[in-house]
Amino acid sequence: MKILHYALGFPPYRSGGLTKLCVDLMVQQAKEGHTAAMLWPGQMGFVNKKVTIRKHKNVKLKGQDILSFEVINPLPVSFDEGIVDIAAFTKNTETKVYKQLLDNLQPDVIHVHTLMGIHKSFFETAKEKKIRLVFTTHDFFPICPKVTMFRHGRVCDSVQSCEDCGVCNATALNLNKIKVLQSPLYRILKDSLMVKKLRKHHRDSYLSEATVNDLTNAVGTIGDYKELRNYYYSILKLMDMIHYNSSVTKKAYEAVFNLPNSCIIGITHSDIKDNRKIKDYSNNYLHIRYLGPMGGAKGFFLLRAALDELWNKKQNFCLDIHFTPLEMSPYIKVHDRYSYSELKKIFDETDVLVAPSIWYETFGFTVLEALSYGVPVIISGNVGAKDILVQKGGVVLENIDVQKLFNALQDITLDKLKAMNKIIVEKQTIMQIEDMSKQIEMSCYGWKVWEENTTI
Repeated sequence: MKILHYALGFPPYRSGGLTKLCVDLMVQQAKEGHTAAMLWPGQMGFVNKKVTIRKHKNVKLKGQDILSFEVINPLPVSFDEGIVDIAAFTKNTETKVYKQLLDNLQPDVIHVHTLMGIHKSFFETAKEKKIRLVFTTHDFFPICPKVTMFRHGRVCDSVQSCEDCGVCNATALNLNKIKVLQSPLYRILKDSLMVKKLRKHHRDSYLSEATVNDLTNAVGTIGDYKELRNYYYSILKLMDMIHYNSSVTKKAYEAVFNLPNSCIIGITHSDIKDNRKIKDYSNNYLHIRYLGPMGGAKGFFLLRAALDELWNKKQNFCLDIHFTPLEMSPYIKVHDRYSYSELKKIFDETDVLVAPSIWYETFGFTVLEALSYGVPVIISGNVGAKDILVQKGGVVLENIDVQKLFNALQDITLDKLKAMNKIIVEKQTIMQIEDMSKQIEMSCYGWKVWEENTTI
């Protein structure tokens, strides 16, 4: 079988959960004997605007060859910065360039991981050729140009109406900046010391919500952003299957769109293995771990407020984080950024993981990572990974707030941790990449049906 994935690109040029899942899934599919390929949005010309597709040398990932196709002059990629020039993001191109790609490759399935950067004609061409289209909901970009549906410390209350989109998107990058970020030069300089510092400064300001200002002039009308949403909806309706990675994601999408052909399959990645073990909770000192970034959306400020209150009552705990906060607290221990190779050490030194997201977290790999080492979790009801949590293996806080999180943390005892750890070790399912691949092949690609229909 041939599977063409559409995503944002390969590491190290692209990173994050979307890239991690796509790459690991392609590698697994290649191991299974399938041909895996990625189509990705590349450079945008300042002068030459012709849309073409450039075939690169195969990318070698974990010993597997992955085909690589770059779209030259794709649509702009906005990430989570927002959209101002709606016409630039919805501009179409002739089908010829995509028809040639699909004729040459002849994929059985096209697995779409984002709608950023790709023309509608790509999907229309695939539909005409009766190639199965599958879309995985890694984020909420088709609903919200800022991706997160997060505004003023909570889930945006005008998602349905698009009333605040014009103000919210005022911080969007201009097209020339986007062209630089999609340039071959940026791929080389992205991990240089100077660019890293600039990126960190921008993200710290962005995540702290310092850029939110309701006095900003709106950059578009309600009608403009409703039209943009309808454009993405028209693409989603071309999909044969919508793959939701959690019930949280399904609920959010279906509150806005009518997408009947869908399934829920939890996700994982290749670095997650079943490392569950009985932990030693003999020390009456609680090591709380937070693996998210500094930001309101992921719940860091909420967590700190709850722990400030807890610190006033007892001081037998610490909070381990992997970034330097703008403001320190006496219980915070700062660690360097980590890699997947350090997960064992991290979770050996963790008593409980807290994932207090305020925004809708489509899944949340850190929760599965913690469970894979037998670590109990305290998570928000907005975290999609709550679907996989075995009963009594942790605490799920619906409608999370500071008081609820404070109460949950205050109630943690050694005996409760031991009980949760024991349940995780005995009953928790840890999905492996092989299992996820099989479920996607069966439920999304429909390969079982295909095989039955083609057996002689």
